Amino acid sequence: MTAGTASTAEGYEGFAPFYDAFTSASDYDTWTTHLLGLVSRHGVAGKRLLDVACGTGKSFVPFLDRGFDVTACDRSPAMLSEARRKAPDVPLHQADMRALPGLGRFDLVTCFDDSLNHLLDEEDLAAAFVSLARHLDPAGLLLFDVNTLLAYRTTFAVDAVHTHDDLIFAIQGDSNADAAPGCLAGVQVDVFEARDCGLYERSTTRLRERHFPPQRVTTLLTLAGLDCVGLYGVLDDGTPVPDADETRQLKLIYVARLAKGGDPE
Repeated sequence: MTAGTASTAEGYEGFAPFYDAFTSASDYDTWTTHLLGLVSRHGVAGKRLLDVACGTGKSFVPFLDRGFDVTACDRSPAMLSEARRKAPDVPLHQADMRALPGLGRFDLVTCFDDSLNHLLDEEDLAAAFVSLARHLDPAGLLLFDVNTLLAYRTTFAVDAVHTHDDLIFAIQGDSNADAAPGCLAGVQVDVFEARDCGLYERSTTRLRERHFPPQRVTTLLTLAGLDCVGLYGVLDDGTPVPDADETRQLKLIYVARLAKGGDPE
């Protein structure tokens, strides 16, 4: 039985019911502890948080548990429905990160889980940075992560299968070990869900991502009126380290704030 397929733009609509199981090995609580260490290091004390591309809410729930006043948004209604089950009192908005509605000013704006890599050209990334900057308090901080070139040469270049309860995930990447900076990579995830009589129902999601080299990311931040004040590599256990290296780490974390005179309002 085949439940159907989804385009990249619609992929997370069909994938939403399986996302939490797919990411079950990710320790968001420890990740949040690491992130708050960076926030403290860069001198932000306020607790107004805007989580952009929040997905099913796994990225913001640990902040909520630590007393943050959370607002969140995502482009996918299905992902937001999952998030609403976790946090019914959090204001959730369906919105495109490239053109966010006026949601207010925040001490901390976050965008995680390589969401920005789903923007497939620099014009879209530039628009997203401008949109995110407009929601920063003058003393606020922007934190986001992106996949490195190593990720597209390894994770996106292999096939894998893993299970969670009655679900089987089959992942196929179309990248390669020689992927060049700025490459476009795709991944197909087939989810097999156990049904009666030994049958499985299959759902297929196809997603695409763009690699953005660090020098281009920092340039686009500058053009959006933001200063990159920190760039960290992410170790396998989620620990951020200052010696960011695209050939040794799978993710980078960027920390930015409004440049002097760069308030977009």
